[in-house]
Amino acid sequence: MTFDYGAIWNNRDILIDGVFTTLLISSIAISMGIVIGLVVCLLRISKKRLLRWPAIVYIEVMRNIPLLILIFMMFYALPFYGIRFSGMATGFVCLSLYGGAYFAEVFRGGVEAVSKGQFDASKALGLKYSFYMRRIILPQLYNYVFPPGTNIALTMIKESSLLSMITVAELTYAAHDINGRTFTPVETFATIAVIYWIICTLFLKLTQMAQSPISTGDISNSMTIR
Repeated sequence: MTFDYGAIWNNRDILIDGVFTTLLISSIAISMGIVIGLVVCLLRISKKRLLRWPAIVYIEVMRNIPLLILIFMMFYALPFYGIRFSGMATGFVCLSLYGGAYFAEVFRGGVEAVSKGQFDASKALGLKYSFYMRRIILPQLYNYVFPPGTNIALTMIKESSLLSMITVAELTYAAHDINGRTFTPVETFATIAVIYWIICTLFLKLTQMAQSPISTGDISNSMTIR
């Protein structure tokens, strides 16, 4: 059995476009997912039921429905009700909502990992909830949420391949396109497997470089309240 990688090289422009599309969708979805996750986390830990329960419902729904079903519902079902999204918009929204639910739980775990004494001390000092969350609690979450948050981001990059099902021209769709032109499935899908591995490995290396070497305790001790 011989491998015809010339077919891949001759269609490299399709692969390159697919890589850029995957990176674009993933970067926007991860950024939006982090923002959504932080907001939902704050609602989730709120003492007010009116804020807490919608956040709980959102998290449970998003974590227990397959992402592909969510994509299909948004892309194929909503047009029956007059709401239409392009494939790219569907990808941004679905991946962001999907990741946001997981990021919310990661942030909640980070908040719960902070010593309860710090919450009690902040309340004893008469600090407002928004103030001590912003200036005391949230700055300590970095080292708690970074490792699991990185895993969620990696999962979102790989899950972006599901958007090929709604003809978004990302990397997996590009592979289907090349395979349809050249009939080289082994070479094509082996190539994109390597590309996904490279993307995820580089992302992991970049996040490891960005991770703060400062321990949580050092952050806590070095903070001043102004």
